[in-house]
Amino acid sequence: MTYTHADDVWALGIRGQNIVVAGQDTGVNWDHPALLPAYRGWDTVMMTATHTYNWFDAWGRSPTLDPTCPVNAQIPCDDNGHGTHTLGTVVGDATSMGDAVIGMAPDATWMACRNMRAGFGTPASYTTCFEFFLAPYPQGGDPMTEGRPELAPHVINNSWGCPPPEGCDAASLRQVVETMRAAGIFVVASAGNSGSGCSTVNTPIGMHDAVTSVGAHASNGIIASFSSRGPVTADSSGRLKPDLSAPGVGVWSALPNQGMGALSGTSMAAPHVAGAVALLWSLDPALVGQVEATEQILLDSATPVPVSDCTGTDTLQSPNPVYGFGRLDVLKAVETVLGTRSAIAATVSPIHSGRVDGAGPVTPGATVTLTATANPGYGFVKWTENDVEVSTDATYAFTSGGNRSLVAHFVLYPERLWLPLVAR
Repeated sequence: MTYTHADDVWALGIRGQNIVVAGQDTGVNWDHPALLPAYRGWDTVMMTATHTYNWFDAWGRSPTLDPTCPVNAQIPCDDNGHGTHTLGTVVGDATSMGDAVIGMAPDATWMACRNMRAGFGTPASYTTCFEFFLAPYPQGGDPMTEGRPELAPHVINNSWGCPPPEGCDAASLRQVVETMRAAGIFVVASAGNSGSGCSTVNTPIGMHDAVTSVGAHASNGIIASFSSRGPVTADSSGRLKPDLSAPGVGVWSALPNQGMGALSGTSMAAPHVAGAVALLWSLDPALVGQVEATEQILLDSATPVPVSDCTGTDTLQSPNPVYGFGRLDVLKAVETVLGTRSAIAATVSPIHSGRVDGAGPVTPGATVTLTATANPGYGFVKWTENDVEVSTDATYAFTSGGNRSLVAHFVLYPERLWLPLVAR
């Protein structure tokens, strides 16, 4: 997260709130501690799960073919681990396990679809998951009569490719992803792991223009040798791919059976971009559904890496078929969206003292209303502005702009210790 500057975005109070991200993959270990709180189907009050409309298995279940999964297809499972890991990089928070925040957008919620069985998919299984995401419907239900488009995700991560052995050719799934884009759903895809030769971005869906495809670089910023390169020649288009590059070597994330571990691949890079979209759309709801504009913001804010193209030319250029438009930098993307607006940030210290609602981007001169809510065991709140007490009400309104320090302090009983929550 540090390399993409997602942690700097969190410091602004932007963590993916109100955005739903979907993972189409080998499934998910839905009750993994790093993922459970963010599952859209999980009721944190009642401690119960509702999987209908939040999960779908494109394969169904076979006791013979799916020995590691429950017989009931309505219960999420991951027979491989890949899907759990990639989803963790989008929304995971493993702090309850004594680990760290592993997801780009830890306050976003997630839903999922199992499109592969033992790591193998087909055009039909991939299409089924896209159909489910476009208008979620119950397992075994009728998508035409029971589909609910209002429950569609905002962003879909796709850390997979469909090569000829799975039944795909260069045109496969193109119309499907174009439909998703037209519906305002942002589709992110891994570029593939067939590098380092030219034109190795050659399988759906990463090769298609309607998706944002992602190559993988290491922690030092250097592109991974396995990361597929463009340009795309499989369909004779010659289009530039990948679009972006992101961390994809030794990425730490969740694994089945409540585990954690590091994996490498463009599969690990794509979720960083999916999470970045969640952060941007959480920051500015006006961007939600604006796929073209959002993609352009990410491309324009990426850190260019001029290299010779993979044909060996001596001319350094960016964008190029190796890094695309460059390395993902979500902080620069956020700064682009903010423009001249102010960022009202709210963070809690210590973490259990309370929260402040109402943070986000505002126009200078606008009235901002923040509401402080103390957690159980904490008492009164007082607000100070530049260290001067201004209010003891739970809600405080002020005019944005200028260089100020606004702090909500909580009283902890019985010590009566003032604990600061900073909003800038």
